[in-house]
Amino acid sequence: MSPRTIVIGDLHGCYDEALELLAKVGATSSDRVIFAGDLVDRGPKRRECVELAMRHEAIMGNHEETTLQQRHRAAERLNPDHLETRQVLEPEHYEWMARLPRYLRLPEHNAVVVHAGMMPGLPVEAQDPYHLLHAQCIQPPAKKSYWPSKAPEGWTFWTHHWKGPERVIFGHTVFDQPLVTEHAVGIDTGCVYGRSLTAVVLPTWELVSVPARKTYRGGKDVAKFPVHGDVCVYS
Repeated sequence: MSPRTIVIGDLHGCYDEALELLAKVGATSSDRVIFAGDLVDRGPKRRECVELAMRHEAIMGNHEETTLQQRHRAAERLNPDHLETRQVLEPEHYEWMARLPRYLRLPEHNAVVVHAGMMPGLPVEAQDPYHLLHAQCIQPPAKKSYWPSKAPEGWTFWTHHWKGPERVIFGHTVFDQPLVTEHAVGIDTGCVYGRSLTAVVLPTWELVSVPARKTYRGGKDVAKFPVHGDVCVYS
């Protein structure tokens, strides 16, 4: 079997499911494994997820960014979830996290991996770092981004506007199923919320998922908002 590239969605501490997913896709030492950010917070095995990613590759998610920003903040100023993350991480984890790129190009697949999204008409190198980690509903040429549940009328998910040339692989937004378009593949399927963990396997673009072993974190069943075709986001 030729070497493959395996991109995995948001872990949020779901280490056991990550191992199960790697086993299901038959990952070998010759495969390239990339985690699409948000390794930490919310779930049970945050340190293990970081150390798993350290053995492979990862990009920065907004939760890694927050973890770095709050590293030296007084404990009483942290919410319990962020404090729990701090308590399990060592200096070497922070040092590795600080070096994470905000995107990875995969030119052999005409693809790019980002955590959240892209504004149309700009190469990834020219994107605002904020949008790479947070983009959801947009209305170009405005530079803002909104959660689907808070977006003004007429604002639509960024995948409606992105026309390539590269296909963007991303996480961040929790979908009820993978979002697949000609130019984008969204693979955060809410494992930490009791749903599933998803990977996309290149060059075939096969989607592979494993179910969550339990619901580690609640609160994402409040409402579903259609964002692209029959794909909905929990928001």
